[in-house]
Amino acid sequence: MERNGRLIKHKYNEYLLSTLAMSGCASIATIVDRIMVGNLLTANDLNATNLIGPLIYVLNMIFALFIYGGNTLAVTFKGKRDQKTANKCFTISILGGTCFMALFAIAGLIFQVPLSNLLCIGKEELYKPVSEYLVPVLFLGMLMILLNGTSAFIRVDGLRKLAIIIPIVSNALNLTLDYVFMGICKFGIAGAGWATNLGFGASLFLLIPYFRSEKRTVFFTKIGFKDIKLMLNSFHLGLATALMYLCMFLKTFFLNRIIVITLGAVGGQILVVCSAVMSVGNIFFTGTAQTMLPINGALYGAQDYKGIRHLFKTSMLVMEIICVVIMAIFMIFPLQTAAIFNVTSPEAQELLPSSIFMFSLCIPPTGMLFIMRSHYQSTGHRNAATVLTVLEGTVFFIPILWALSRINPDLMWLSHVISVVLSIIVMGLAMCISAMRKGRSAFLLLPKQDDGSSFDFSIENKIEAAVEASGKITEYCLQNGISEEVASIIGVSVEELCVNTAKYAVSSKSDMIDIFLKITPETVILKVRDNGMIFNPTEYIDNSGESITGLKMVRSISSKVEYNRVIGFNNTIVTVNRTL
Repeated sequence: MERNGRLIKHKYNEYLLSTLAMSGCASIATIVDRIMVGNLLTANDLNATNLIGPLIYVLNMIFALFIYGGNTLAVTFKGKRDQKTANKCFTISILGGTCFMALFAIAGLIFQVPLSNLLCIGKEELYKPVSEYLVPVLFLGMLMILLNGTSAFIRVDGLRKLAIIIPIVSNALNLTLDYVFMGICKFGIAGAGWATNLGFGASLFLLIPYFRSEKRTVFFTKIGFKDIKLMLNSFHLGLATALMYLCMFLKTFFLNRIIVITLGAVGGQILVVCSAVMSVGNIFFTGTAQTMLPINGALYGAQDYKGIRHLFKTSMLVMEIICVVIMAIFMIFPLQTAAIFNVTSPEAQELLPSSIFMFSLCIPPTGMLFIMRSHYQSTGHRNAATVLTVLEGTVFFIPILWALSRINPDLMWLSHVISVVLSIIVMGLAMCISAMRKGRSAFLLLPKQDDGSSFDFSIENKIEAAVEASGKITEYCLQNGISEEVASIIGVSVEELCVNTAKYAVSSKSDMIDIFLKITPETVILKVRDNGMIFNPTEYIDNSGESITGLKMVRSISSKVEYNRVIGFNNTIVTVNRTL
């Protein structure tokens, strides 16, 4: 018997689609806006959508601090069975984030003129479209927190269908309103921004089923100034992702300036296409990596390091398969991709094939970097995640971009892949050295669990497998100095928990049960985990309302029995004193 990681893989696959849908919400909206603008408006309007990109990354930076950090922190507290603090994290994330975005929008309106001048790189012909597009984008931040932020918590509460429906509906509305506002009503570039806002705003009604659902595990609660530490902890957890967006802000800001100054209008058009390629990539980069965060947070809170290793391998495999497919598509169809945005001038088409080829090379290593960053971010190594972000986003990229613009402007598109690869190499070496010094497991920096005090394995979620598991656990206890009486209690507990899980927590996807045993000097701790229907053994009541005798017995002979449900897992912990 051994851990097979199937529960973790099932949970990752379960969350992946809804997370991709959520992460794709903003990226798809950006792509759709640019397609509509390119085909319905002028070339200057199309350039304006790209020049406003740095501001959107600032909004995503704020979003990451409040939502990605808060969501990960809430799940970690739930893993520690601290529901009260988890509720506070939820409240700070949604209400605090919305208020902060509102203040940011007000500040943007006050400084609209200098901000527009900064973004349009001093080009007078670009000031008007940039200024018009700026206003609706400023108000988008509040809607991102309310819609996408709440969707992040919906996803980890197991309401996957709703988490998928919300971004699909919002983007469908955005697409429809783009055509209405720009094509029919002739509102110009501002129409693209307001179409996105109205699409998000109308989709807020889809949150009503969640707030009325009995499956919710986090709720709004009172917070005060004493909870400022929680907000700072949330920021700390989300800092790596926020810094990623800050670096992307700096990257796009300098990229816009250097490309437009060096290659002129043609360079700006190619940059629009390359930015769209990266927007498509970001759907999968962010979605695949962010799927890790709540699962990794829960596993880390439960000290399930073997589960984290299974999750890392699964995430990396999924990410790289997706990245290779995306890279191949854009390399094979560069002109067709540009035609979608109406970038069809002879000058642009001459440079597009080589430019997109060089740019697309960065997609697979960027996916790898996202997975590494999410792992460090959710396992307590926030400084490592932060350094990795800064290396790739600014330390390497901007100097390499500038140097290539001086040496050979046609090679500037290679700056992305060079900076990402250098960052992974430097960070990988640094983590391996750190792991050797601390006695950790390779560059993942996880504690080694080979001291003989713990034992874990997986069984099928079937009644007959429970007896075999009981015998295995009892044998292990006896081999490690546990008395026959305590070993018998642990064996009986395993059998009763697994039998009743197979009876009452069964579902179409609950085919496995993970069993963990930890021996300490004073106690023996048993944990049983499954991904079936909600089933709380501490209540030991069956569907007919009758007490389940076996579980009642487990409760009576154990020192303590606890239950919690985290990210769709039933977790039951039985503690037995070694000296009865």
